[in-house]
Amino acid sequence: MPARAIAKLDKNITFNVKVKDFPELIMDEPPEFHGDNNGPSSIEYLCVAIAGCQGTSFKFCLDKFDLELDDMTVIVEAEMHHVDENGRSMLRITDLHVKIDVELKNPEEDEEDLLECFAVYKKYCVVSASIINGIKMHIDLDHS
Repeated sequence: MPARAIAKLDKNITFNVKVKDFPELIMDEPPEFHGDNNGPSSIEYLCVAIAGCQGTSFKFCLDKFDLELDDMTVIVEAEMHHVDENGRSMLRITDLHVKIDVELKNPEEDEEDLLECFAVYKKYCVVSASIINGIKMHIDLDHS
């Protein structure tokens, strides 16, 4: 079954988003993008998806190498710039930066395995690999 999210308009451009049986998420934009800042923006949720996928994929790899952690943090930043599209200046995400901060329980003895894991895990993150390879998107309109 495909992954699915349902976003229902609340007010202005605030949406309540439902995913499976989890608590509802709120998605909005900041005032400079005509929103009310009631929740994270769609771009911030993209960063969340990347952080989650990178984190779970890397942690799975660390577990395969039997590496014990004290802590791990994944930080994702999206850079946006205006780019020319057919003579129009359009705001787009131009770069994504991912930083994984890992604190190993045994840093001296595990560093070589950590670096090997870092070299191989990336292909297993479905979200990042799909973005890198370009996702086909089909958008339909249903109206009454």
